[in-house]
Amino acid sequence: MATKRNARKTFLQQFHGLVQELEGCEDVDLSGSLRLGTEKVRIPAPTLPLQIQLGSEPGYRLHLYPELCFDANAQLQPSGDYLLLDPEEYFSDISGFLRLYHGEALTLGRRDQLQRRLLRYPKLVEERHLRLKLSPKGLALKRKSTRTPACIAPLTARSARERMARWRRRQLGQLHGLLRGPLEPLPGAEALTLLEQVNALLATEPYRVRTADDRPGGLLALPERARPIFVGDLHARIDNLLVVLTQGGFLDALAEGSAVLILLGDAVQPDAPGREAEMEDSVLMMELIFRLKVRFPDRVFYLRGNHDSFSDEISKAGIPQGLVWEQHLITTRGQAYRDAMQRFYDLLPYVAVAPSYIACHAGPPTGYCTWQMLVEIDRHPRLAHQLTHVRLRRNNSPKGYGASDLARLRRCLGVREQTPCIVGHTPLSRDETCWIDAGGIANHHVLYGAHPDWIGVITRGRKHLLPLRYPSEPLLAAYNHFSANA
Repeated sequence: MATKRNARKTFLQQFHGLVQELEGCEDVDLSGSLRLGTEKVRIPAPTLPLQIQLGSEPGYRLHLYPELCFDANAQLQPSGDYLLLDPEEYFSDISGFLRLYHGEALTLGRRDQLQRRLLRYPKLVEERHLRLKLSPKGLALKRKSTRTPACIAPLTARSARERMARWRRRQLGQLHGLLRGPLEPLPGAEALTLLEQVNALLATEPYRVRTADDRPGGLLALPERARPIFVGDLHARIDNLLVVLTQGGFLDALAEGSAVLILLGDAVQPDAPGREAEMEDSVLMMELIFRLKVRFPDRVFYLRGNHDSFSDEISKAGIPQGLVWEQHLITTRGQAYRDAMQRFYDLLPYVAVAPSYIACHAGPPTGYCTWQMLVEIDRHPRLAHQLTHVRLRRNNSPKGYGASDLARLRRCLGVREQTPCIVGHTPLSRDETCWIDAGGIANHHVLYGAHPDWIGVITRGRKHLLPLRYPSEPLLAAYNHFSANA
């Protein structure tokens, strides 16, 4: 009780210390809540989470939490940014959120279509309701609505203060419960057994459309009821995949069967400058994916990418990565393991489709294709090459795909003309990880999973696809530290 009183007292002192800035505000009361007027209010950057209420009581309530990230010792540290979320959904289900970046402003309101998807605003929220800005001077707030009130209050209860930290630690603990020990390369014989087990699963993989001679085809027809979790090209950034598995309630959803994880290929062969020939992390990445596939055979799916190959045509920065990858596996795991990995590649699907989405690694074919051609893809090598290599048509890539090719693929798969198509392969800049309506094409989204600082995910909330972004963390070190002390 003393801790709670002290936290509330500190928060009130912060407000009363800025009384001159509160002249345009209403109803400062002893409970610590502050009704915002039309004048800007600035408070020191809060260490406690805040409740922001839009509209009259009970209104629409959001919580503002300092964003917490794991360090290498599995300790949570503030990133400097804040997360704005609906507490009724965020801590219990896959849901959206907004991030308030240090040094930037954010205006809450229904005018922003993406915000309406991420936070599911009720009608009481105005087009432009409340502006927040986080700076070295503190958190500034200004009500933009002239009709509908807004107020803020500290969340001083211990359960609220610690909720975000408990949520992150719980998900790290769930991952440990799944892997049951440190994440490190398996001994050779055990690694081969795991890979052969995955190949056996792929041969009878759920939701694969079978070929005429009853083999697993190139098309994966997934059920609509399962919410997709799309992850783009990881290129051996194992920390980024571990972030996805310890954020957003994704592992919960996989465990309960309400979601499917769809990896868009190219999990191996690093693209970090100077590390293109280093394949150790690629081995560990694939073993993590294999373990996930064995644990969730009907919920984890991997689509083939262009780097999922030993081809001498695969290179980066002058490094023949396909050949280097092949030689690394032969040297460290033996010829039998290399051959089993080739079998894995040969068994992979190329396209995933459900009534509400299409996904592939690179993009739609630029020529004629049919459902049956996608199923019998081993008989159509040009089609397979395009699905794994084609790039978005731009000034420097005039032979790439465009809106008409996406429309043709939708017709081929029998989905609506507005159905979103999610691809990887072609990051559109060096400073992002997710592009919505990429290339100015509606419902065409590009994901990149190997950014050194961020990992982007596209998933589905209750109705709409949600683009989410999480900071990269040293999760491999954090997880192994946690495992050693569990």
